[in-house]
Amino acid sequence: LALNDINNELDEKEIDSWSRLTRVLTHEIMNAVTPITSLSDTLLELAEEQASHEEIRNGLQTISSTGKGLLSFVESYRKFTRIPTPEPSLFYLKSFIERMVGLSRHQHPDARVSFRTHIAPDDLILYADENLISQVVINLLKNAIQAIGSDTDTDKEGRIDIRAYCNEAEEILIEISNNGPAIPEAIAEHVFIPFFTTKEGGNGIGLSISRQIMRLSGGNLSLLPG
Repeated sequence: LALNDINNELDEKEIDSWSRLTRVLTHEIMNAVTPITSLSDTLLELAEEQASHEEIRNGLQTISSTGKGLLSFVESYRKFTRIPTPEPSLFYLKSFIERMVGLSRHQHPDARVSFRTHIAPDDLILYADENLISQVVINLLKNAIQAIGSDTDTDKEGRIDIRAYCNEAEEILIEISNNGPAIPEAIAEHVFIPFFTTKEGGNGIGLSISRQIMRLSGGNLSLLPG
């Protein structure tokens, strides 16, 4: 009797299915909306020459702005299927994490958050595509900062812990945690589903893309309990 863990294979098939669906949907929507916005822009230019046709001009302006907004919306989802092939190289995790922390501080200057890092050993090296891994880490740090910011206890200082180490199987692990409110169980099981989000104005693809990057890099991204 042989038992195999097929969770990775199932996750990859799920991501592939979502990617295929996204490609089809974005292709069809882009094909339908692009000529609409182009035509509305052309008619809008003609209508602007006739000041008396105020109603036509307003209608065309609405069509144009709505179409362009939809194109931008679809373009953000298209990124889900456009992750480049990883080009791995060796880089030190200590200096890499320090740069990620500095970038997060710069992007969120008003966040009341302190960072604690622990890299063991100090010269720990990772073989991966540094640019792609940086997208994953920056996204996770952004989510951590937002989670802390959503805490109703405003007097509580936010803290983000970043730990990188090598386990007994010689795998490199990077753990990011924060002292913000825990993710409810009902939401936690959906966080990696493409387009699922509880954030106002969010597109729900950040964690999906991050997990896909890790899969393509031969790794994994998971949410630890608690």
